[in-house]
Amino acid sequence: MSMSQQTLSTARFSDSTALIAETLRQFNRGASAVTLDGLDEDSFQPVALALGRAGYRCIYGGEGHRFVPLAFDSQHIVVTATNDNLHFFQPVMAMMREQGHYVSTVSCRDLQATTLLNYLKHCDVAWFEWGDGMIIPASKLPKYCRMVCRIHSYELFQRYFLQANWQNIDEVVLISEAMKARFIELMGDKLPATLQITVLGNLTTHQPLTQVNPIRNPFHLACVARFSPQKNLLMLLPLMQALVKVDPRYTVFIAGRVEDERMYYSFCQLTNLYGLQNNIVYCGVLPAEKMAAWYQDKSCLVSVSYLESQGMGIFEAMLAGLKPVVFQASGGLQEYLPEAYLLTDIEAAVASITAGNPCPAQYVNEGQKLLRQVQLREQYPRLWQRNAGCSPLFSILIPTWNRERYLLPAVCSALNQRDAHFEVIVVDDGSTDGSLAQLEPIADPRLRIIRKAHSNAPDTRNRAIAEARGDYVVWLDSDDLLHANALSHYRALLARFPHADVISCGMEKHGNDKQFYSLVNHPPAKWLHQVAHGNFISNPGSCVRRSLYTAVGGYDPAFVRAHDYEFWTRAVGEAQVMFTACCNIGYRLHDGNLTGIGKAVDMSWEYRIFSALVKRYPLTLLLPNLTGKAREAFVAARREQLRKQSAVDNLLIVIDAIHQPLARLTAQIALLARQQDRQFTLLIVADKPLAFLGQPVLVADKICLQAIADFARQKMPGQFCRSYLLQPDQAEPQPRQAIIQLKNAILGEAEMPSLFQPLSTN
Repeated sequence: MSMSQQTLSTARFSDSTALIAETLRQFNRGASAVTLDGLDEDSFQPVALALGRAGYRCIYGGEGHRFVPLAFDSQHIVVTATNDNLHFFQPVMAMMREQGHYVSTVSCRDLQATTLLNYLKHCDVAWFEWGDGMIIPASKLPKYCRMVCRIHSYELFQRYFLQANWQNIDEVVLISEAMKARFIELMGDKLPATLQITVLGNLTTHQPLTQVNPIRNPFHLACVARFSPQKNLLMLLPLMQALVKVDPRYTVFIAGRVEDERMYYSFCQLTNLYGLQNNIVYCGVLPAEKMAAWYQDKSCLVSVSYLESQGMGIFEAMLAGLKPVVFQASGGLQEYLPEAYLLTDIEAAVASITAGNPCPAQYVNEGQKLLRQVQLREQYPRLWQRNAGCSPLFSILIPTWNRERYLLPAVCSALNQRDAHFEVIVVDDGSTDGSLAQLEPIADPRLRIIRKAHSNAPDTRNRAIAEARGDYVVWLDSDDLLHANALSHYRALLARFPHADVISCGMEKHGNDKQFYSLVNHPPAKWLHQVAHGNFISNPGSCVRRSLYTAVGGYDPAFVRAHDYEFWTRAVGEAQVMFTACCNIGYRLHDGNLTGIGKAVDMSWEYRIFSALVKRYPLTLLLPNLTGKAREAFVAARREQLRKQSAVDNLLIVIDAIHQPLARLTAQIALLARQQDRQFTLLIVADKPLAFLGQPVLVADKICLQAIADFARQKMPGQFCRSYLLQPDQAEPQPRQAIIQLKNAILGEAEMPSLFQPLSTN
């Protein structure tokens, strides 16, 4: 292995500090890239943070993570091109590199989706040259970076580009307004509202002649065109016939590749048939660096194409001093070339050619003006540059409680943002583990740590909002990871949609078993009509205008679960909410999650939220597409659906038989036997077997919550269950209604009966 490429296995190092030190040593020894094998999603974050501070960046994340020297204000741009044809892109790529960006050109030959994804996940911008190549599979992968596709013209007549998922593409660049119109027409109602459409001409590496030779061979003509139908080279035959009648010395020299063998074969046969074999010369494919010399002895450039979106060959010939003799073509050529140069018949072309080229410098100057290269070089960088300026400030808010295992990677992922203007605020809800001790080595002015007494999750979120100074807050749960492009992506969206109050993002499941959630794109809109059907806004990774919390209030501390949904039901009455499919969050599923993804949860909070929702808003606004009776029917059906999902019948009523006499125990059993609602499960906890009771008995010397929870899971596997201890000395006004009242209390429709003491949930 050469010193320019080094691979280090993380297994060789006892901790990340030693790994980072050795990585930096390799760079100091002259390694141009270092690949670190064995980093998982969590261990990658602190390593990337430390190496980023030292000026190194991960550009690929497959089996190994490849780091290269890259300044913070530089970007990693991944480029692919159909058939690896980067001819038109070379000047753009040169500009990117001149600006200090790292450009990875990825060959499309035998390119696997996983390889492409590993590039896309670690770049800022992915550029796809032509619309019929890797843009199609790439657009169907999870989205992590800005995606730009440049379409020239032929793609719009083969329609492969329609197979792409244009919802995942940020911007399409077209060469002419005519091609833009065709693109929009072909996309039809599938054109995403979030897709930005830009028209920009090509850049060229051809330099205008500084010393123009005024003496040209007036009989030598140039034609730069490949043998393909749209170049219409067969039209050269009648043109040359007409010229030869004027003077047999006229000769056209053709430079270009053969794409259509049948056309080339026919052209050669007809050339001989028309007796023009001495007047038409095929020069083959010429390297770009030899074109200037090739043009030197020629006076005119002939173009007979029937479709040209810009006609770069025409302008490059003008830069060499050739006079353009161009037949009208559809596709956009008239947007670039003055009408005086566009011909419609052979007689006019013959007249233009035979008039000669007495002033080649005229065409050099006009070619420069028409190509607008200076202006284009100012416009192109917008396609890949991050939004300039320091406003707005983002506050990444990380509420946490006893997340020792996960907090460090989460905080590092926040600090790894490629955006330049943000703060990170960790609010600790009275953790009793070593969570905060892990953060002590991180000396970063962007990080603030707030400690508070333990309360609950919504209260901790409210404290985080109060501490935030940013115009927008971005939520990062302390067990999740924020993708490095998240803030850059939000800044770009807000620059385009400044009226957005909330941006909800896509999520990927943390770990190797990837699953994806909320992969939706939609521009900002009012969504009050949707909220009655359930929560549709993802809180993890969401970006929220901070003033929205002032307008509608913060999180309700009474909602220990679903407090985000409860907040959204209030926010949608005021806010413009937009959606992006960008996977800004790596979401971790584990037993401590409050959300319902992947496990049974207490859905009674959703029932309470719906009940408050139909009281807060008129049904005409909540359900605008339904009539009066249909609205009432929907509300009734939704209540019943949520009641069933709340699993209020999954009750475990526990009787303590350890600390009371048998007579009181039988009285309690009799009380439960008289209940009108018998949908519950009885469990007796005793210090000895009580088989004569005919009821389930858990033998223990004390009330053990874990043992009760284990019994509930065994009795009702995969379901949410609530456990309540029956109080021996409490009396209810209507004792036969106690279970009914308990269930109504769970749904927020009654007071909790004193007969029951909550023990635990799942």
